[in-house]
Amino acid sequence: MNWEDLKFYKPLQKEELNDAKKSIENIIAERLTPFGFRKFGKKLIRKSDDLVHIIHLDSRGSWQGASNSLKTEIAIVSIYDTDILLENFEPISGCYIQNLEPKLRNYYQITKEFNDFAEFLSKKIIEIVLPHFDKYLNSKDVLNKGIQIGASKNLKLFCELTKNSNEKVVDETLKTKKDAVLKKLKITE
Repeated sequence: MNWEDLKFYKPLQKEELNDAKKSIENIIAERLTPFGFRKFGKKLIRKSDDLVHIIHLDSRGSWQGASNSLKTEIAIVSIYDTDILLENFEPISGCYIQNLEPKLRNYYQITKEFNDFAEFLSKKIIEIVLPHFDKYLNSKDVLNKGIQIGASKNLKLFCELTKNSNEKVVDETLKTKKDAVLKKLKITE
């Protein structure tokens, strides 16, 4: 039986949560590896020309302790955006998965059926998120198609800069930013 067809879900004990979260992250990372994604902390990242596609599997707790839920955020970030990719490493102004498919919820409880849930979420990411990411493979796509969902706060600015970068100073600054991001994310070109 599929996870989404279950009528009841069994709660996890608090001490079981960390292993369940890691299992969910690892299963989803494994399913997305053939599409060019790799795990970087709680994020799955994929470089596409001068953009980075990010899927954030956020299961962090709050000041009250460990969380028993998972939310899925997505973002498309310029490779030159060191504010997001180096300093904060949060997909600022991205969006939640439910922004692409309203039938999906952003928050899901982590229950004893976490392996089935991971398969469900992997399937939904492949069906819904990846086609969205594939529309925006580089800065030209962002500028030509206009991006409404999943853009980081500085995406359009950096896309415009790369389009108009004829000045040596701008080119050198962008190259320095890109090199720093590639080094941090351990991406080779």
